[in-house]
Amino acid sequence: MFTSKIKICDAFGIPVFVDISFLILLFLFTTSFGSFPFGMACAMSLALSVVFHELGHSLTARIFGYRTRDITLSLLGGCASLIGMPRKAWQEFATSFAGPLVSFALSAVAWALLAFLPMPNEFTAGVLLYAMYMNFTLGVFNLLPGFPMDGGRIFRSIARIFTTRTKATYIAMIVGRGVAVLLALRGVHAMLTGGSFGFISILIAWMIWQDGLREYRQTVEEERFNGPWSYSARVSPPPYGGDDEEIEIRRK
Repeated sequence: MFTSKIKICDAFGIPVFVDISFLILLFLFTTSFGSFPFGMACAMSLALSVVFHELGHSLTARIFGYRTRDITLSLLGGCASLIGMPRKAWQEFATSFAGPLVSFALSAVAWALLAFLPMPNEFTAGVLLYAMYMNFTLGVFNLLPGFPMDGGRIFRSIARIFTTRTKATYIAMIVGRGVAVLLALRGVHAMLTGGSFGFISILIAWMIWQDGLREYRQTVEEERFNGPWSYSARVSPPPYGGDDEEIEIRRK
């Protein structure tokens, strides 16, 4: 049977897949960097960085007793599917922040290599420079409060100090939709001015809008039936998401 994603490896016992849409991202990279080898090297650097980012989420959740079904790379980056999100606010905060923290750490490693080791050639130095800026940007971007992006989940975990989980989720969804509108406008502007990746910003905005509402509805159902529930949750949707698979919900 045809599948839209292919398994490439296991990392710490977690299957890692590549969605066919990732080929579009490879094409954009190899045609936007002026050099096919350099563009491909940067694309591979991005892919590895995304996998490490998702492992940050997955391994932190594992500490709290939550399993990860798989990690998938796609056009919009990647997605770690957890079998249930940590229920305690501080655990959700730690799990959500772990991904950006890994990205910042990778950026620091790339900076250290550039600063303290002699580079054999400009190609290697260029890839490391890209990895440094890309990981820093991904870390910052994912801290935006665009629920259910990492920053949106962090925002919800903090809001839960002052209100219920359902109300905190609703507030996070509304704030996230504001972020989605700004991202959509940014994408339209980029496309009108000749940017190669503007349409991805629009897709990210759409995913935030859709996924935020879906997760809010799930939270309402949990409260109605006095949870807990088990479900496959996106930890890092856009730009670390893009899979339109419905979240499976089942009563424990």
